Amino acid sequence: MTLHTIANTTIDINLILPNDIILFWQNGVILTLRDNSIIKQIKTITPHCYALESDLAARGLTQLVDSEIKIIDMLKVVKLTEKYSPQIAW
Repeated sequence: MTLHTIANTTIDINLILPNDIILFWQNGVILTLRDNSIIKQIKTITPHCYALESDLAARGLTQLVDSEIKIIDMLKVVKLTEKYSPQIAW
């Protein structure tokens, strides 16, 4: 299981596998918005998608996030980074 940390809107979806974990943070949270074609594609590959709540809130996007994205705090982010390896930063 690879942890993909997505901090911007550039990602190669072909590198995501079904058991991978996807963490959207910084500007990457923009990809988690409802009706975004990229998040729709990612969700067909893996259901393990998370977004950092503070980054969503800072951008005023909390209410616009796809309902299947799990919104988490920084403590949960730390736990994900401790648990999953390798990690790919986008």
